Amino acid sequence: MSFGRIKLRSTDTTYSKYLRAKRNYTCERCEKFYENGIGLQVSHFYGRAKESVRFDERNTDCLCAGCHQYFTANPNDYVEWKRKRMGERAFKILTIDAHTTGKRDDKKILIWLKEVMRN
Repeated sequence: MSFGRIKLRSTDTTYSKYLRAKRNYTCERCEKFYENGIGLQVSHFYGRAKESVRFDERNTDCLCAGCHQYFTANPNDYVEWKRKRMGERAFKILTIDAHTTGKRDDKKILIWLKEVMRN
């Protein structure tokens, strides 16, 4: 399956289910609840192509389609919102991590996801 130019992998769909449940099926920007997470999207602050933070909870946010579209159209607002939520130090660390080369390891990610979803 493809999303834009990035191909979605089974790890992406599993991670999306995990994150939506962990974030209580609620848009983190407008705080609207979505039954079973239907209507929520996982937004990657640094895009999926950045393997080092592709499945990093600091880099991903649960957003409704409207909020996701808003941040896509207004990236400076996304930066400001993200900085405020994380704090400046954590934001800088995420930026460094995003620009560090990360190797793709779907087997490792699936093992981790299965473990955290069990708890």
